[in-house]
Amino acid sequence: MANINLLPWREEAKLRKQNEFNMFAGFALLVGILCAIVLSMMLDSELALQSSKSKYIQAEISIIDGKIREIKALRKAKLDLKKRMDLIERLQNARSLSTHLLDSLAKLMAPGVYLESVQRRDNTLWIEGLTESNNHLANMLRNFENSQWFKDPLVKQIDLQKNSLRQLNKFSLRVDINSNIEQRAK
Repeated sequence: MANINLLPWREEAKLRKQNEFNMFAGFALLVGILCAIVLSMMLDSELALQSSKSKYIQAEISIIDGKIREIKALRKAKLDLKKRMDLIERLQNARSLSTHLLDSLAKLMAPGVYLESVQRRDNTLWIEGLTESNNHLANMLRNFENSQWFKDPLVKQIDLQKNSLRQLNKFSLRVDINSNIEQRAK
């Protein structure tokens, strides 16, 4: 047999396989780096898209918050207007109520009773005056009890006036206004 040296062929095959391996490893490394770059770019674009969506939502939320504040301000203004309207309505009703009360008070006066002052505080009339006799005052109290506009008359004080030519008694009287009539007058 002939003496053939196969070592250079084996070394060339080994070197060729080594080069192929290196080329495939380099190609795999290049493909891996390329995939990582593409993946990184995709994630960055997703992150940018999500960030823009978040900014859009934040902008819409701030617009809606502004509208909510505007609605609250409108509701407050509406409540203020309603309170003003109620006040005006009560004042209008109280204006006619005062007329009715004074008219009724004039009709309920008994002869021999003279009024010096009439004051209204809330739903109460405070009346001060002079009377020729306690019977006249009692008649006026009965008239108050029978009236539709007044209720619960109460005499607070009766004093004899000594410095007058006629004998007159000074009295102080409290009468409640009938709240049912006040609501009907509204």
